[in-house]
Amino acid sequence: MVLSDDLYNESGKVLLIRAGERITEKTIGQLKNLGTEDACVMTCEETYEKIMNAKEVPPEIRQEMMEDKFGYTKLRKEVRNFLGMIEHAAEPEYEAAQEVTGEVTKKLGKMNFHDFFECINVPRKIDEDLQRHSLNIAFLNGMMGYWLKMPEEQIQLLVMAGLLHDIGKTQIPEQILYAPRKLTKEEYEVIKQHPVYSYELLGDQYDASVRDAVRHHHERLDGLGYPDQLSGDEISVFARITSICDIYDAMVSKRSYKEERLPFDILDKMKHKEYGGLDPELVAVFIKNMIRHFKNSQVIMSDGITGIVSYIPPNDIDHPVIVAGDVVRQVDDTWYCRKVLREEGEY
Repeated sequence: MVLSDDLYNESGKVLLIRAGERITEKTIGQLKNLGTEDACVMTCEETYEKIMNAKEVPPEIRQEMMEDKFGYTKLRKEVRNFLGMIEHAAEPEYEAAQEVTGEVTKKLGKMNFHDFFECINVPRKIDEDLQRHSLNIAFLNGMMGYWLKMPEEQIQLLVMAGLLHDIGKTQIPEQILYAPRKLTKEEYEVIKQHPVYSYELLGDQYDASVRDAVRHHHERLDGLGYPDQLSGDEISVFARITSICDIYDAMVSKRSYKEERLPFDILDKMKHKEYGGLDPELVAVFIKNMIRHFKNSQVIMSDGITGIVSYIPPNDIDHPVIVAGDVVRQVDDTWYCRKVLREEGEY
């Protein structure tokens, strides 16, 4: 084996092996003993793309590499540390929340949406679920803020509300929070207290709009939500947005007791009001923009072939039109999407 490109350490500053050098078992052993935290090395972009395109790469490794490249891994670790502080100190530090909020907001303006959706459309380890969900809602809330053309200051508050909306779950017993099954009625009543816990954890340094969204993201316009049974205009816009994003991420995730749903199925159910009590105008904005971003996505079909999403009917979202080679066909019960991948042409 001869190295095709220069190999650097994880910072990209120290040359480890020059291109053209023969790689031996001894060389590999030396690389493994570098002693860096994540045992990473760095090579050039062209080689990275070849690695990502290789069919031999296991899906979980490909996913990990993609999340690292997007910056999702770094942000998730920061969220993990932030949640850990709450578990031990029982008080979320405003400066730490503000720092993560700032990083998410900055990334929103230049990120690739397909890469982000691939970060969230994956099975989640039980102990990572709260970290990922909190980060995902921060991103989705921020996206809604941009789609609604909110001022930058409001978008940052909306991102922070998404980040903090479920911190009360750190106060829920783990045997309930991470139960590998559907909850009992009694356990569900315990879980329903998490918005109150989240609200109580936030001090006066947090903006009132953030605290309100955290407490009321499970309220419904018809008054059948919790914890305060608010209805209609009593529910703030921030809480309504967080509710939509919360439902989307919860439905698209895979857990030990349920399969994940495809984005098309979730959006179709939202359009037909199968998730009750959501703001129809905000739902329309969410669906319109999500459809726009999922067009041209690669999909794995039920027969194993790869296709491209050519068209998503606004009134029949869960039956997109797929182009697969010379075939142009709308999905049905016999030929349907199994998984959504990246945009066409991306590695």
